[in-house]
Amino acid sequence: MFRARSIALYKNRPVLVVDLKDRIEIRLEDGSSLRVRDKDLVLLHEGPVEDLPRTAEGGDFETARRMLVPGASLPWTELAELVFGESGPAQTLACWHEAAKGLLFKIEEGYPLPLDDDAAAREEQKRARREGEAGERAAFIERASKIRKDRRGKARVADGDPVHAAAFEESDGRLLAEIESLAYGKSEKSRICADLGIQETPEGAQAFLIAVGVWDETVNPHPYRALCPLGAPKAEIGPDLDDLARVDLTGMESWAIDNAWSKDPDDAIAWDGGSAWVHVADPASAILPDSAADKEAMARGSTLYLPELTAPMLPDEALRRFGLGLSDTSPALSFRIDVAEDGSISGVEAMASTVRVRRCSYGEADILMDDGRAPGLAALGELAARRRIRRVANGAVEIDIPEVRIRVDDGASEIRIEPVQKDRSSRIVREMMLLAGEAAARWAFARGLAFPYYGQEAPSDMGADALGALSSEGESALSVQFARRRLMRAGMWGPSPSAHRGLGLPFYSQMTSPLRRYQDLLGHMQLRALLAGRSILVADEVSRRCALAQAASAATRQAERASGLHWTLAYLSRRPDWVGEAIIVGGAGPGAWQAYIPALGLETRLRLGPDKALDERIRVRLVRAEVSSLESSFEETH
Repeated sequence: MFRARSIALYKNRPVLVVDLKDRIEIRLEDGSSLRVRDKDLVLLHEGPVEDLPRTAEGGDFETARRMLVPGASLPWTELAELVFGESGPAQTLACWHEAAKGLLFKIEEGYPLPLDDDAAAREEQKRARREGEAGERAAFIERASKIRKDRRGKARVADGDPVHAAAFEESDGRLLAEIESLAYGKSEKSRICADLGIQETPEGAQAFLIAVGVWDETVNPHPYRALCPLGAPKAEIGPDLDDLARVDLTGMESWAIDNAWSKDPDDAIAWDGGSAWVHVADPASAILPDSAADKEAMARGSTLYLPELTAPMLPDEALRRFGLGLSDTSPALSFRIDVAEDGSISGVEAMASTVRVRRCSYGEADILMDDGRAPGLAALGELAARRRIRRVANGAVEIDIPEVRIRVDDGASEIRIEPVQKDRSSRIVREMMLLAGEAAARWAFARGLAFPYYGQEAPSDMGADALGALSSEGESALSVQFARRRLMRAGMWGPSPSAHRGLGLPFYSQMTSPLRRYQDLLGHMQLRALLAGRSILVADEVSRRCALAQAASAATRQAERASGLHWTLAYLSRRPDWVGEAIIVGGAGPGAWQAYIPALGLETRLRLGPDKALDERIRVRLVRAEVSSLESSFEETH
């Protein structure tokens, strides 16, 4: 069928048949050669030709299409005879080129098939649309390049008249939306980005959008890239189960103490003269496993806290119904905890309750204690001190690094970075929350309850030695705090109890934030079910839920960290002359140091001389702050 110097189609592309020994040798359009089977080829023209010829010009393809039966294939040489009146190699090759366009003919199994009138009309519309889109893309690329140039300050004055800055047109919206989709992480590729010569990554797309003024530093894409929902769940919460009688604790003075800006109070503390009490919001009284609200909470893992917004784990209704101190009285799950003189737990009781809670900030609580108006809080302060001494003796690793809070006003008209104060009452509340976590874990373990325990392994032997050596140099040194943090290991959730070495606790679970952390809610559901005599989740199911929630929470934490850095760099981008203090906290290679800027809560690397030392304070100035790459650089100044 084939002969040397004939023309064939290989994978629907024209090739020259060179030799017929063994397999058929063919020469491709680029000059390379292959050996293929005869069944892989379709004869286009018998030749003979020395090389693939130029395609013939002209020819009436439209008339030929109308003369043929739609959908009926024919040999290439017959089509060439109809179109050109002759079937030479150049004419046959021209027929292949026309069929490859797909406007009047299509190629099926290596042969041309004429399209009917409707199909030809549709293909013509597609061609016109493609040409229109190509022109639209070309115009967009030209405008975008001009806009970038203008915004870089390269616009010039010509003949005494100012050059008008280019601007996007309404028709550019579709292509800009394609780039935004990549910047938000909603797509992985963008053809227009490739055409513009910008990196096909979310960061590259974001940098372009900022460069042309479509975005500015206030657009935070990181929660979108982490696939975090930005609104409250729409799931409904059922009525209270009423399967546990609530103990009336409204006569007890109870305090919900938090940061002044906190809006979701889910824990409170009290002292009855002999025992510590920790009251916790009780959403598990209405949220059951596998309910719509439970599934949504597990999928989110935790509440998302961003400087510009908060996306709760539970529907808004949960905070209104179960937030402590938002009404005259509140439903709660309460823990009465007896603590011995040595700080150990000597007794735990868990119960559903009704409480009356007073809300206040840490600063307000400190004032009340200083004025002697809160003797219960003062007593809890003494208990907290005993607990801390016990934890430290058990190997707790305390890390104290200055923190900041980033505030973004509506519309991001103002970005503030404020230090987080270390109040005495905040330390008391923290110890009471740790106390409740240990007490709940002990309570569950004593009853064989499958429970979301939370543990953490100790640092390695080398790490433990390093911690001891560093501690001898001074507890308050910031470099010590960073060294300790680097040695800590990740926490682990699971249905079997394990010690939390970082906290110095033999048992631990997180139980005091069921409105904003799924594992806490899961623990409440298990504890309540046991108290009420209902069926509980088995250990494997608890483990599965912990794993799913932890994965979701990891995405939330990543979005929070990236968003915090985003807004810090946005803050700096508005202050190109920023100057402040940095503290050297570690070495980072020859001539390089790791430094911490307390006023920004920001770690950075600095190139400094060899005469520097750990914990030395130096003055630095901003060199660069790039929101799209989340990168910044500073240098020492005097």
